[in-house]
Amino acid sequence: MEDADNNSSQLRSRLSKSSYHFVFFNGHGNCDCVCGDANKEIITTAEGGLLSRSISYARSCDALTTLGKEAVVQGCLAFIGYRTSFLLPYTNEYALTPLKDPAARPVIEISNIVPKLILKGATVQKAVESARSKSGEMLIKMLGSSEPLDSAVFRALYHNHDALSFEGNPNSCV
Repeated sequence: MEDADNNSSQLRSRLSKSSYHFVFFNGHGNCDCVCGDANKEIITTAEGGLLSRSISYARSCDALTTLGKEAVVQGCLAFIGYRTSFLLPYTNEYALTPLKDPAARPVIEISNIVPKLILKGATVQKAVESARSKSGEMLIKMLGSSEPLDSAVFRALYHNHDALSFEGNPNSCV
C-alpha cells in the first residue's frame, strides 16, 4: 500500500478480507505498533490477529518485542523484526532518495534480503540467517578495507545485525 492507502482502516480492511501469506511493514514503530501514513499507527498489538496465517516482517523499531510476540500468539505463523531500534544512517542530500544514499544503501540492501528470500520460498530462519550473515560479511569487509570507515554505516549494520530476529515457527515459508 502506498500513501493515501497506507492507513490503519485500509490495512485492517484488506487484512480482514484476504489471507495474505506475507505482510511487509516499512515504517516507524515501537514495541506496540507499526506506523505509516503521517506516522499514525497502522497496526497495533491488539490487532495482531489480523496477521494470522501469515509471515510478517516489520522494518520498524522495536516491533518484534511486543507486537511480534502477540501477533504470533494470535495466529501469525512467524513475525520477523527488530528487538530494538532499526538504525538507518543517511546524508541530508539524499534524505528523500535513500537507495541513492551511500550511507543508507548498504543497510537497506541487508534488510531487503529478508523479504526477497521469503518471497522466493525460503524459511523464516533461512531468511534471517542470510541477512545476518551478509551483514557480518559486510562488517568484516569494512574493517579490513583501506577506505575510511563510515562509522554511522558500521554502527547501523552492527546494531541491526544484533537486533534482527523472529518469533514463531522458524520453518514457516510462503
